[in-house]
Amino acid sequence: MNPESYIVNRIIVHIDFNSFFATVEQQANPRLRGKPIGVTGGDRTTRTVLGAASVEAKKFGVRTGMQIWEARQLCPELILVNGDSDKYLDTTQKFLNILKDYSPYLEVFSIDECFLELTGHRGQCTEKDNYNLLQLATEIKSRIRAEIGEWITCSIGISYNKLMAKLAGSLYKPDGLVMIADQEAAQWILDRVELDEICGIGYKTKKRLLNMGVTNFKSLRQASKQTLMVSFKSYGEVLFNYARGIDPTPIVPFYQKPEVKSVGHRHTLSHDTESAEEVKQIFLKITELISRKLRHKKLVGETVSMWFRYAFAEALEYSNGSTSGDGLALRSFSGRGMQLTIAPTSSGLEIFQAAWQTFLRLWNKDKIRMVGVSVSNLTSAYPRNRTFLEDRLKEERILQALDKVNDRYGEFTLQRAVLLGSAKVSRKPNPFLADRRFKL
Repeated sequence: MNPESYIVNRIIVHIDFNSFFATVEQQANPRLRGKPIGVTGGDRTTRTVLGAASVEAKKFGVRTGMQIWEARQLCPELILVNGDSDKYLDTTQKFLNILKDYSPYLEVFSIDECFLELTGHRGQCTEKDNYNLLQLATEIKSRIRAEIGEWITCSIGISYNKLMAKLAGSLYKPDGLVMIADQEAAQWILDRVELDEICGIGYKTKKRLLNMGVTNFKSLRQASKQTLMVSFKSYGEVLFNYARGIDPTPIVPFYQKPEVKSVGHRHTLSHDTESAEEVKQIFLKITELISRKLRHKKLVGETVSMWFRYAFAEALEYSNGSTSGDGLALRSFSGRGMQLTIAPTSSGLEIFQAAWQTFLRLWNKDKIRMVGVSVSNLTSAYPRNRTFLEDRLKEERILQALDKVNDRYGEFTLQRAVLLGSAKVSRKPNPFLADRRFKL
């Protein structure tokens, strides 16, 4: 499909809650309204990062992902609140039920944002009906306040594709409403924002573009598609289109269940460590959790990805060139990662061996802060090849019995002897973010 042929006659609405977790807490507790708050996973150590910052906290330079000690330096009056996943999921459920009234083509992008397509025959809003889109967006905002809570606000972007609708929604926060009507308007706006202000260009991609002499979208449009594809392979064509405000990505409605592409887990240590044995224990537990997820989904995988971050960090500036608050900049923790292909498996021990092998190849003995593992290239575990060796069949029966006990009595009730006495690893890496299932 020619991407440009997909531009015309699309109406995409992007809805994004403002400071979602923090705002929901303020809605639930009026005493928190108007005050700077940060939402955490329950651990109040200085190493803990904020899962969310309220609109008031952001005015001090506090940002989601900051460590508590950094946030408190910027805002000494910051109030910390434990996250509550049930509360957030209930709010999201109500939010999505409102949006379903406008179109069945509703894509859940994350727990606090989604896309709604209102294009012609695909939705209830048509050009023939001459429906006022800005009036519709205002109506959605009013319903959210009336049906969910008066303190809940959202920013809405309207445009002709998902890329530009999301950018439109980010231009004016909180409680914004922006429409980018056509490609001409899109390019005018793109020329006035930073490269990494659109979804799809992160820090690393921006850095590579800067190294090529591409400093903004205007200069990105001057780069040929061939040049971009040499540097970025197939993603070069995506960047070529983005610079022109082109994005043919379709809406994926909530009822079209996406295929599971990978299963993973990561863990931030409670303290920095250079102990190989301690890191090994964490890897063992992470891979056991992953293997249980695979078996529950009746999947096996053959690509094991391992990554880790060192304890030290380098300071980074925000995209506009300034640092936050009193001069503290964002920090990027240095790390490494690698993939290894193995025979299809759901065995925690086999996944561990692959992850540990790659870790030892990359680790320079410096202190470790975070480790993670994921398994991809997934296929169904059934039908299985019945020529498996007897020891493999025996291991699978043991794992099935272990899963039954842990399902009933809790994670790691039964575990490998090597894990006895090891540090605790939460099954939910972020207790108030982990479960994002919605019943629509």
